[in-house]
Amino acid sequence: MSDSDLRAGNGDMTDDEHRSIGEVLNVLQDEFPDISISKIRFLESRGLVEPHRAPSGYRKFDDADIERLRWILSMQRDHFLPLRVIKERLEAGDDLVVDPDDPAAEAVPAAVPRPRTSRFRDPSPAGPDLEPGDLARLAGLSAQQLDQLVRFGLLDPHDSPGGSRFTRDDLKVAKAAAGFLEHGIEARHLKAWRVAAEREAGMLEQIIVPVTRKRSPEAESRAREVADDLLEMGNVIRETIIVKLLRDRLGLRTQ
Repeated sequence: MSDSDLRAGNGDMTDDEHRSIGEVLNVLQDEFPDISISKIRFLESRGLVEPHRAPSGYRKFDDADIERLRWILSMQRDHFLPLRVIKERLEAGDDLVVDPDDPAAEAVPAAVPRPRTSRFRDPSPAGPDLEPGDLARLAGLSAQQLDQLVRFGLLDPHDSPGGSRFTRDDLKVAKAAAGFLEHGIEARHLKAWRVAAEREAGMLEQIIVPVTRKRSPEAESRAREVADDLLEMGNVIRETIIVKLLRDRLGLRTQ
């Protein structure tokens, strides 16, 4: 049965049986550390995955969509197949039934149902906190660059008995910052992202806090869902405006 058939057979699924793009990211990130919301959107733009759309326009992914994404990402990572070939295989029929004699199309296990997750869930560390030297090495930063990122508020180390330590979230920021530094952007210029993030967090907090104050067992879960939705909408607005501005200023045509 194809993915479209799976979707047709579940056309009456409730919102509780769908996941937002942020939740899908959390489901797949342990298995595919390089996955990002932008990459999921890119795969959608190329027609490899077609999530449901809520009346509000939000993307809603069901289990078949997640299974399809897992298969696509596995084909890229494990068999180095280009997206063109992956799309051809998907369009040829059942995306999870492959030729066992084809070494480039080894069967991928079906997705195992997982509980709904949120990027605002209580943190469960993917590894121990990092010493400054380890963080700099993993992110490709010099000691001076690391110090500058801390100085300008991009990284926020915490004290421990053994000295300053960084979380895995700090490592994500450090890797992204290293990419900017390679393009000649100085750490002091990246402070603008920190300032913008603090302003956005403050605005979203005003919307989310009233939800957490409701006296019901579902209040916390609902608050996290609202936070996920608001964050996704903010990302869409920010990314779309930046891309449009750059396209206009650089004279780039839309594709």
